[in-house]
Amino acid sequence: MTAPTPRLRTGDDPVPGAIIEALPIFPLPNAVFFPNTLLPLHVFEPRYRALVKHVMETDQRMAIALLRPGFEPAYHGAPAIHDVLCLGEVVTLQELPDGRSNVLLRGVVRVKVLEELETEHAFRTVKVRVEGSEMDGQQGCTLARELATVRQLFSTVVARVPQLQIQDAGGLFSPDADPATVLDAIASAAPAEPERKQEILAERNLVRRAEILASVLAEAVADTMSEAYGSV
Repeated sequence: MTAPTPRLRTGDDPVPGAIIEALPIFPLPNAVFFPNTLLPLHVFEPRYRALVKHVMETDQRMAIALLRPGFEPAYHGAPAIHDVLCLGEVVTLQELPDGRSNVLLRGVVRVKVLEELETEHAFRTVKVRVEGSEMDGQQGCTLARELATVRQLFSTVVARVPQLQIQDAGGLFSPDADPATVLDAIASAAPAEPERKQEILAERNLVRRAEILASVLAEAVADTMSEAYGSV
């Protein structure tokens, strides 16, 4: 007999496979949010002011969704989003006198959209499944090699792009650091187009995620070399 799929209640920890019935989403055109990273938001549109108010009155959770290319004509409606999102929890909220607010989100976990819901709210809500990371039992050594490559490439990028915003830089190179956390943190900081970062967010297999990130970082290194030679 198949065990029932768990449904998350307010305050529950999101475990892989669990269903969240009505998760508010904040779609953005150029930001990809990753677990275990921080994302500051400046909220000014009325529908997202309503979203923040709702979130603070419930479980302080929302998801950040990347809009698909070509969203512009439908921006004020419900343009298409990518179906893998990051669920975040509000860490701080600064309410401004004119109704705007500054919100700081902490990424918690990947979620996959199962369906978008009809709602009376001004903002959009979706039914999602919590996604976990995957790795074949034989891939441990491969992951270690790919992770070493990612760290080496990222060190090169950091040396050449000093303005990068890096969260907990020291922890990224700790031998005891969780590989999934390291990959997400580096992906968040990497200088890459949103669609490339979304590809990393959507990949469940850790080895493949590391391979994609290594490719993204190699492209960034190549770009910095081209800029350097071009400026001579």
